[in-house]
Order: sequence, then structure tokens, then C-alpha cells
Amino acid sequence: YEGSYRIWFDKNSKVMKEYDAFRSTFSGDDFFIVAFEDEEGIFREKPIKLLLELTPILEQIKGVSRVNSLTNYQEIRVEDEDVYVDDFIVDTTHLQEKRALAIKDKLILHQLISDDAKTTMLAIKLSNSLGSNEEVNIYVMKELEKVLEKFTQKSGYIFHISGAPAITASLVSISQHDVAMLLPFAVMLTTLFLFLLFRSSMGVLIPSIIIMFTFLLVLSMQILLGYKLNNFTINIPPFVTAIAIADSMHLYLAYIYYKRAEYLNKEAVYLALKTNLTPIALTSFTTAVGFASLSFSEIEPISTLGIAITSAALIAFVLTVTIAPSILLLLNDSYKVKKVTIFKLLHVENFSYGAFIQKYDKKIVTLFSLFLFIVAFGLYFVNVDSNSIKFFSKDSSVRVASEFVEKKLTGAMVYEVIIDSQKKDAIKEPEFLRSVIKFEEALYEKYPRVTFSTSIKDIILRMQEKLNPDSNETLPDDKNLIGQYLLLYSMSLAQGMEISDKIDTYEQKLRLSINSKLVETSKDLEMIAWIKMWWKNETQYSADVQGQSVIFAFMQKSVTDTLLVSIVFTLIIVALAMLIIFRDVNMLALFMLANIAPIVLVAGVMGYLHIDIDIGVAISAAVILGIAVDDSIHFFSKYYEVIEKKSFEESINYIISHSGEAMILTTLILSLTFALFGISSFMPNVHFSIVTIVALNIALLLDLVLLPALLSLSNKRKYNNAQ
Repeated sequence: YEGSYRIWFDKNSKVMKEYDAFRSTFSGDDFFIVAFEDEEGIFREKPIKLLLELTPILEQIKGVSRVNSLTNYQEIRVEDEDVYVDDFIVDTTHLQEKRALAIKDKLILHQLISDDAKTTMLAIKLSNSLGSNEEVNIYVMKELEKVLEKFTQKSGYIFHISGAPAITASLVSISQHDVAMLLPFAVMLTTLFLFLLFRSSMGVLIPSIIIMFTFLLVLSMQILLGYKLNNFTINIPPFVTAIAIADSMHLYLAYIYYKRAEYLNKEAVYLALKTNLTPIALTSFTTAVGFASLSFSEIEPISTLGIAITSAALIAFVLTVTIAPSILLLLNDSYKVKKVTIFKLLHVENFSYGAFIQKYDKKIVTLFSLFLFIVAFGLYFVNVDSNSIKFFSKDSSVRVASEFVEKKLTGAMVYEVIIDSQKKDAIKEPEFLRSVIKFEEALYEKYPRVTFSTSIKDIILRMQEKLNPDSNETLPDDKNLIGQYLLLYSMSLAQGMEISDKIDTYEQKLRLSINSKLVETSKDLEMIAWIKMWWKNETQYSADVQGQSVIFAFMQKSVTDTLLVSIVFTLIIVALAMLIIFRDVNMLALFMLANIAPIVLVAGVMGYLHIDIDIGVAISAAVILGIAVDDSIHFFSKYYEVIEKKSFEESINYIISHSGEAMILTTLILSLTFALFGISSFMPNVHFSIVTIVALNIALLLDLVLLPALLSLSNKRKYNNAQ
């Protein structure tokens, strides 16, 4: 299993290469954040004692390189022209004096202390060599939870753990929970439903065998190809269940139909296979095409899922048309099947569904057109968002912690601005540092959501303030003096508190860390682009923006590309296949309308429900097209089978009697299977569940109501033209 931020991008991706270069130069941005609140104020004996005790304990955790807290914040003091850099708080004396200093100190305000001095945080930095390792993230997370549980019992404080490593650790724990819950629940739910539906062991056995063998073969192929499980591929079992049942359901229901028509067992199996082989092959092909389109995604988990389920669709087809008939042929002619009549509307005596469609076809088309127009208006409200915090449900601990930090202390999103002075040793030049100051002023004015920023520039300003209190200049005009300030500061730091994570070894590049409030990734990308352009247009220098928050922001383009590619690719391939097989352009237009409309309608529903397009929704487009067209294929294959022999009314009645029930049942089972994703704490899975279920049921409604009504109008037009 792998669950770190690295899985979302290919190893050769430009985004990851640039991020790795940043890590190697500036020691990365792998910080756990631990925040807590004291309603009576942090600058009291109880919370300060806790910080003094907790900080060194957390520093002892394996994998942690240092811990920054309010107590060990490096305060700059000058006594008798000597510079001292000491821990801000070493005991519980003079706390109110410390409070007065802290809430005016721009280096820690809205970072280590809130403006009301009631909330504080500890920043736990992981070793650069271990920070990107998800096993280290998980280990440190568990150790933090153990330590903090003891301090909670002792103090009564609620500690909130957030930060980039917490996101990685939480993604892994959620996946492990999902696979432990979803797999057995999917098996139990499917088995129970099949038994209630068919009330026979054979009705449970055949789909179960196909599901089991398909799953084992797909998983084996994944292992042989070197793929690891991730947040999406752990959902292979529900996908396999849905696909295998969709295939076997049509075959087995057809077998029941012919057995009840008093055909011999061998003839019933033969006819069931003969009438369903082509539509099952086509539906397997379209499902495979839909998921194959995901393999083009730059988002690695989506790509591997696409490969896995493409193979599953093809394997399930082969097993359905070989193993299922083989099992049924073992039965003798005396084997009795029970009629499946849970949908009584399809079996009402003296009711002709075809006549109903012919009578109300214009009204049906008008009603659906109005419905499509109203719902499609919701497209106006749809946004694309790939923010990592929003991957989690609102009640998950990491999201609660991030929102707590943002509400009480500072912005939860961290961006690392790497400013290149273009030449060695140039970050100490006054002109360069003035540009940094000017940039921060412009940044705060342009983006009020930015709550905090810090760089080596702040240390230089503080040294000037302490060593030259009478100077009119906040920033020295002399490059050599700035160099002396940095040297004095570095020599006074305690071991492990060096400034190498703030500047590069050539002193050419400066790291400016920014905290910003949580917004849509489109706004993040806008700010990132603005930062780069500001430095390009306003100065002779350049800037880049890095950090794990930026990595997820850059996923937005991949999400959008995945969505568009999967829709276009699937539509083109399916359209070509339908044209080659049915050779009817007019029918192709109706076929495409019936399968494009669900995409439009579900997107409108998303807009009204304020569900953003994320990686889960990007997957759903391929699933919707790949699976939803199955019903259309079964409908059209039956339609072409009888339309030359029967009247339109009789043809529609034939389709409903032979495929209508199977279409409804497969949609119901697919909906129940995909509903399992809705209990996940991984929000892309939840959004996938909602969007897919809504779309599949809309597609069913269109296939059973709108499509026959459109065919009815088309037939009437042909009849009138013929006269």
C-alpha cells in the first residue's frame, strides 16, 4: 500500500521534480501541527508548564528533527552590546510580560500564538530524509497521539493534530478502515440482495463465482504489474461486484424467462446466451472503454484504477459467457426456477407500456426537455477543487484540526515562495530585501486571506531593531552589516536551530513561508500565478511557489483533463462501435443523447448541491458513460431484434418484458454497491458515490421513458413521410 502525496503524480512529473529540488535545498515542509486552546489564556502557569514539558518529549520521537513552540522560540536580546538568542520562556515567571511581548511580535503572532493569546501551537518538523516516507508519517502520528492522550488526561486540553504529514497518515488510516468495512459489507449486501431477489442458491452462486474469480485475477494482475494499493484501488472489490453482477444479471434473468416458458434446460441456456451474448459483449466493451479512458490520467491512483477495472470488465465478460452457462448446463430439465416479479408495474395485465409511450410521447419529450433545461442551469454553480483538506469528511480529525487552526490561529494552507536573487550571496543586498518587504505588503493587500508570512528578512529587521534602536532605517543599507547580523544570529542559536532551511548554501535563494486560509484550488492557482508574475514584472528577480499545498493545487488541471479526456474518449469509441454495429446514424443520435444527457443533468445537480468537481467526480464521468450506456445497448439490441417483425407498441413491450426488469435490477444493484462509497471518510469517494448513483438512475429513466418516446415520435414522422 502507498498513500503519500507522491502517489498523485507520476515519478517523472515536472511538479514532483521541482518539489524534490525544493526539499533538497530547504529541508522540505513536513511539519505536524499540534494546537490547543486555553480559554483563560496561554500565559498562565498550567499551559506554560505543559509546553515546557511537552516540547522536549516530542523532540525525542524517532523521525522528528526539531519542535518549534512558544517556549523555545528564539528571542533576540541585546545586553551590554552582546547579542543573545535564547528560548523565549524557560519557566513560569514574568508570564504577563512575556504575553505583552508575544502579541506584538510579528515573528510569532498568528503562528505560535493567537492575537487573543488563548491558542498556541507546536510545529513538529520531520527529518528531511524521512519526511516523505508515509511509514514515518504514520509512526510519528501514532506516537503523537499516544503522548497527547496522556497530556489530555493530565490537563484536560483537546489537542488538534494537522499538517501535511497528518494528511498522509490520515489518508492511509481511512483507506485501511474503508477496505476493512467496505469489502465484507459489499459481500454481505450483495449476497443478501441476490438471495431476496432470486430466492435460490443458483441466483447467488453464479454471480458470486464470477465476482470472486474476477477479483482474484484482477488483484493478481495488479501485483504482477508492480502496482500497489492506494486510496482508489482499494475500492476494486465494489467495482468488480458491480460489473460482474451487471453481466450475469441479464444472462440469468433471460435463463429464468426461457425456463418458465417451458424450454428444456439446454435450450433455455442456449437462448439466454444467444439473445444476450452481443449486448453483454457490447456493454463489457463500453465499460472497459470508459475505465480505460482513466488510464490516460496524470493522477496515478486514477490511472491504476482505470487499468484494473478495464481488465475486470473484460475478465467478467469472459467468465459470464463461459462459467455461468457451464454451471447452468449441469442442471437437469426438472430444475424449477422462481419468477422474479418484484416490479409489478411491468407485469400488470391489460397494460401496454408501448401504447402508453405512443399516447404520451410528445408530453414526455416536452417534460424531459423542461427538466433538462432547469437542472442543467446548475452547471453555472459548478467549481473544480482538489484541496487536500477537503479530501476528508467534516468530522474527520485532520479536517477538524485544520479548521480549528484556521479559526483560532492562522491559515491552514502553507505555501513556500522561493525567491531567486539571480546571483550568489545576493540575498544580503538591501535592494533585494526591500523587494521582499514590498512584495509582502502587496501580497497582504491583494489577498487578505493570507494570515502570516516569515523569512530570514524578519530576523535581519529584528537584529537592526535590537542593535541599532536609534536608527531611522528598519533595514540596514550596508550588505556587510546584514551579513554580520546573520552571522551573529547563527552563532547564537542552539544546536539544531540553524537557518539552513531559510536560505540556500550559495545565499542566492530565500525561502518565504506563507500561511493562507482554505479556499478553492482555482483561487490558490490564481495566487500562485500572481506571485510569480509580481516578481517577474516588479523586480529583476524571480520567484517560484512550492510546498505540498501547491502540489494538490496543481492537481486541478489533471482533474479537469481526466474529466474531459474520459468523456470525449469514451463517447467517440462508443459512438463508433454503435455506428459499426447498428449502422444507423439517426439511431446513433438518439443513443448519444440518452447517454450525454445524464452527464449534463448530474453536473447540474452537483451545482445545486454545491459538490465541487474533484478526483472522485473525475472518475465518475468514465463510470457513468462506461456503465450507463449498458442499458441503452440492451434497449437498442432488443429493439433492432424485433422492430422489423413487430409493431412499435409490441416492440417496446418486448424490450420491457425481456430487458426492462434486468435494466432496473442492475441499476438498483449498482446503486447499492456504489452507495457503499458514501460511508467513507475520503470525500472523493463520497462525491463519486453521490454523482454516480444519481447519474445511473437518471440514465435508466431516460432509457426507459425518454428514449422510447423519442423513438415513437421518430416512427410517427417516418410513417407520415411515407404516406
